[in-house]
Amino acid sequence: MRDSALLQTIGRNLGWMLTSLFLALVVWVAATMANNPVEERELKGVEVTYVIPDGYVLVNQQSLPQTVSVFIRTQQSEWELLVPEDVVVTAELDDVRGPGEYRVELEADIISPRYGTVVAVRPSALTLEVSARAEARAPIEVVVRREPPLGYSYPSELVCNQTEVVVRGSAERVQSVRAAEVRMDLSDKRNPFTETFDLIPVNAEGRTVSNVELSPSSVICSVDIQAREDVIPMEVLPATTGAPPDGYIFEGYASFSPRTVGVSGDRNAIDSMNRVVRTAPIDLRGRTETFTVEVPVVLPEGVRLVPEDQLISVTVRISPQTNTRQYEDVPVGITGLDTSRYRVSGLAGTVTVFITGPEDRLPAPGQVTVEVNLSGLGSGNHQVRPQALIDGRAAPPGLTISVQPQELSVTVEPLTAAATPTAPAGGMEAIEVTSPTPSPARTPTPRP
Repeated sequence: MRDSALLQTIGRNLGWMLTSLFLALVVWVAATMANNPVEERELKGVEVTYVIPDGYVLVNQQSLPQTVSVFIRTQQSEWELLVPEDVVVTAELDDVRGPGEYRVELEADIISPRYGTVVAVRPSALTLEVSARAEARAPIEVVVRREPPLGYSYPSELVCNQTEVVVRGSAERVQSVRAAEVRMDLSDKRNPFTETFDLIPVNAEGRTVSNVELSPSSVICSVDIQAREDVIPMEVLPATTGAPPDGYIFEGYASFSPRTVGVSGDRNAIDSMNRVVRTAPIDLRGRTETFTVEVPVVLPEGVRLVPEDQLISVTVRISPQTNTRQYEDVPVGITGLDTSRYRVSGLAGTVTVFITGPEDRLPAPGQVTVEVNLSGLGSGNHQVRPQALIDGRAAPPGLTISVQPQELSVTVEPLTAAATPTAPAGGMEAIEVTSPTPSPARTPTPRP
């Protein structure tokens, strides 16, 4: 009886217990979602992996994107940890019937322990062009791009630990490979050395061929750099003759190259040069701007240049000689005033003008004028800025102009109609009242 009563009690309360647990679970999920909501965002820069069947190569890999964008839905806390490396995007070509173009859908997966749902990939599909894989052999050639320093040499024939390379790729690209180049820069090498160099596939025009594989991809080369006892390095010093025209100055050399040359020959004559060689004189007469010229070096009898036909490129800096000229008592003219309605008073009659520029471009005193523009100004007192002109126009480039004072005071007044004279009572003769005519203003003569 007791067991039966216990079971009945449990049965009556079991429903309430399950309902309470369900409600608690709902409340917990709602609270969790409120504090850590699910968001959909775009993850950029996810790398694409291209999977091609054996026996084929991807021809248009250069034009295909290396990364794409993946749209993912996951919780906010997960977004704070998610990076592009947590997602794998694959373009897998598995149904190949022969060379040609195939459209492939991109597939994206999130790597554990990160989680979420991939909503979309942009772009969602790509067109892959494949070709049958070909293979051929090509010779390895050593190319010296930059020579060693002056006074150092290397053997005429440079060899590496491999003489041939296997080229793999599409038949068209493999056939275009003429050789695999080893490109050396010896400009800072003064001692024998052994280094590993990458191989670069090139076509008949010497251009790099892309989308091919080389085996091996690099080689080891040894170069026997030795000092040349017959070549002595010399510092180059440019030389000039003459002078620029009046108003221009020689400001030195912007650059010259090379700065060091090698000489060979009579050792007594070389020792007397004190490690310095001068260029042929560069004529500065008539030069009014910076220029570049190539000139030979001047060597004593019995000394020759290595290489003999070398020239020195020299850039000579020529600048205009600037000066500042003061123009005093320059008259001030007025523009933009409706003289039928207004008149002005209180305006300074002359100002001082300063012009800076090349001496031969500074204007004569009579060419300089000053104007104030009163356009749009109504009655009252105003501050205006005077503008200096040369031959009635703004200053040309290369000249700097300033006016003193920089601002002028002017009063603009409306004109009033003159009163009509009337005869006075008692028959007295009428007297016409006229305004005094101001004497013409003296125009000061500008002087430099």
